[in-house]
Amino acid sequence: MVPELEKATVQMKDAEHVKEILSRLRKGGADQLQVISDFDMTLTRFGFNGQRCPTSYNIIDNSRVISEEGKKKLKDMLHYYYPIEIDPYRTVEDKLPHMIEWWTKAHSLLSQQKILKSDIAQIVKESDVMLRDGVNLFFDQLYQSRVPLFIFSAGVGDVLEEIIRQAGVFHPNVHVVSNYMDFDEHPWRNETTYFRASHALRCGMSFHRVGFLNDRVEEQREKYIEAYDVVLEKDETLDVANGILRFILAET
Repeated sequence: MVPELEKATVQMKDAEHVKEILSRLRKGGADQLQVISDFDMTLTRFGFNGQRCPTSYNIIDNSRVISEEGKKKLKDMLHYYYPIEIDPYRTVEDKLPHMIEWWTKAHSLLSQQKILKSDIAQIVKESDVMLRDGVNLFFDQLYQSRVPLFIFSAGVGDVLEEIIRQAGVFHPNVHVVSNYMDFDEHPWRNETTYFRASHALRCGMSFHRVGFLNDRVEEQREKYIEAYDVVLEKDETLDVANGILRFILAET
C-alpha cells in the first residue's frame, strides 16, 4: 500500500492496524482529511552531519540580537529542562509544569532583549535551521488537495512562520497555533493555553499518528511504539508522511 513503510527507519506495533487506518482514510478522501503537525524536530530536522539543528527558540537564542549574558542563561535553561522534556520515565503530567516554567522564564528573558519585528526575517536567514527532506512535497500535496494543515507548536510562531515563508510553502491551507511576540506594548505574549494544546498533541493525543523518534532512541523506543501508530527512528525525511498522503489522496 505504502512502500515507504518498508523503510528500515519504520517501527510499527501493529502493521495490520495501520493498514486498516490507511484504508479508511483513503475511503474518506481529501474532503474528510485534516493534518495536525508539530513543528520543531518534526517538520524541521533534528540534526545534520552530526550537529543538532536549531529549534525556533534556538534560532532566537543564538542570534545576534541576544546579549551574551542572555545566551548563557538560555543555554543553562536548556541544559536543565531539556533532559526533563525527553525523559522516557516521566509522564506528560509530570513534565508539563517544568515545561511551562521553562517557557515562562525564557519568555521573560527574551522580553528584555528588545527584539524588533524587522529582525525576524534576517535572524531566520542567518540560522542553521533545516526543514526535513521532502517538506515541499508534503506542503504542496496538502495544498493541491485542499487539505487543511494545522501546525500546533510550543515554539515561536513568528519564527516558524518565517521559516515556512522563506521555504515558499506558506500556502493558504496552513494554520499555525503557537506563541507569538507582541512588538508593541508587551514584547512577549505567552499563550499558555496554546502551549498546553501543542504539547498534548505531541505527547499524548489519541489520533492516527506518525511520531519522529530523534533522540535517546533505545530508551524511548518502547514508549513511542505504544503511543504512535508509526514510529520513525532517526529519519530526517518526510518520505513516509508523503507516501501516506500519496496513498490517501490517490483517486480511486
